[in-house]
Amino acid sequence: MSTAYAELTCETCEAVTDHELKYAGRLLELTKCTVCGTQVEVIPRAMLPAYARDLEQRVASKPRRMLRRWSRDPVGYAVRLPWAVARQPVKLAREVWALVRR
Repeated sequence: MSTAYAELTCETCEAVTDHELKYAGRLLELTKCTVCGTQVEVIPRAMLPAYARDLEQRVASKPRRMLRRWSRDPVGYAVRLPWAVARQPVKLAREVWALVRR
């Protein structure tokens, strides 16, 4: 799960405030106002079909993205590839676990 921050209008504060945005993969799962703490959360079961479609698209586009990275920097790509391959199952497990555990 990744985290980002953005200025959004809070429905509770009725002002533009910083919000914490949490993503599962590329899907927004939680928005939290950093001033009042109000959270808007997507129900995990509702996210599963969208997450499955997103995951399918990510897997299908992976060969193209890998080829693009290799063409830009073949040596750097070859050096980083073993670590990237080892990291992917852990990254995927964290994303799925973040959806399932709630």
